[in-house]
Formats: sequence, C-alpha cells, structure tokens
Amino acid sequence: MMGVERDVFYVTMSGFDTHGSIGERLDTHFKDLNDALKAFVTELKDVQDIWDNVTLIETSDFGRTLTPNGAGGTDHAWAGNMFVLGGSINGGRVLGEFPKDMREGGGLNVGRGRLIPTTPYDSVFNGVAEWFGVPEEKLDEVLPNRNSFIARDLLTQSDLYDV
Repeated sequence: MMGVERDVFYVTMSGFDTHGSIGERLDTHFKDLNDALKAFVTELKDVQDIWDNVTLIETSDFGRTLTPNGAGGTDHAWAGNMFVLGGSINGGRVLGEFPKDMREGGGLNVGRGRLIPTTPYDSVFNGVAEWFGVPEEKLDEVLPNRNSFIARDLLTQSDLYDV
C-alpha cells in the first residue's frame, strides 16, 4: 500500500475522435475499454479486496454530435456523458436531466445533434470531493467552477454513495 488514505490515478485512452468510420472504431474501442474495466474491477474485488474504497470515473473532454457527418463519423459537440462506478457507489441510476427530446428543434438540441449539457462535470466531482473528505470550506478551492452552477445541481456524497 502507498500509505495514504485516498489517492488519484489518471488513465487515458485515445482514438474516440471519430470524424469518420465510427462503427468499426467504436466497436474495437468499447471492447478494449470493457475488457480493461472488467480486469480492473476483478483485481480490486477478488484479489485486493478494496473495491468498496474505490471510485472510478469515466469522462470525455468533449461530446459528440448525435447526427453523422459526411464521412460517416461525428463531430465535436457540447454535452457528453460520464459514468461512475465503485463498491460504495449507489449505482444503477441516471443522474442529471436526461433530454426529453433529442430531435432537431428539441429544447436542448441546437442543431446537428449538438446538445446543451444539463449536468456540469463539477456536479459529480463535488460529491466525489466530499467522499474524499474535502471540507466544505475547501470545496471552492478544489472545484473553482462550482459556484458557476446552482447549488441544487451539485451532487453530494450522499447522492452518489451508499453512506
């Protein structure tokens, strides 16, 4: 063990910037991601027995359009997705507001399937920072953009975790 109560590890996986040939590329990338996650979870559950102390967050630095471009791929957009998993996560739910209408002209679709985000990344990281033990008075320092959002939109530790 590293002798710390909590630690952060950062892993990247490239190749999702699919401006063309989206089907084949995503099939391969999703299989690789799924295999890596399965091995990681198995190691932490069955070998190290520390799964209840782990939070894994998957996110992207940008969203993709819902409609294809001329090359059979998608282009950069705003709204993306993320998922959170871990032994103490209260999972199996979609948090945030799922768009009621994703068609052209729908309330959050500004054209070509570019959706306006409904839940800021900071919302999820707020709850994770609380789980890390960051005191309330330090949350603005750790998440400097959190005050740009309505407080009720920020998820808390009790929203994310079985506490």
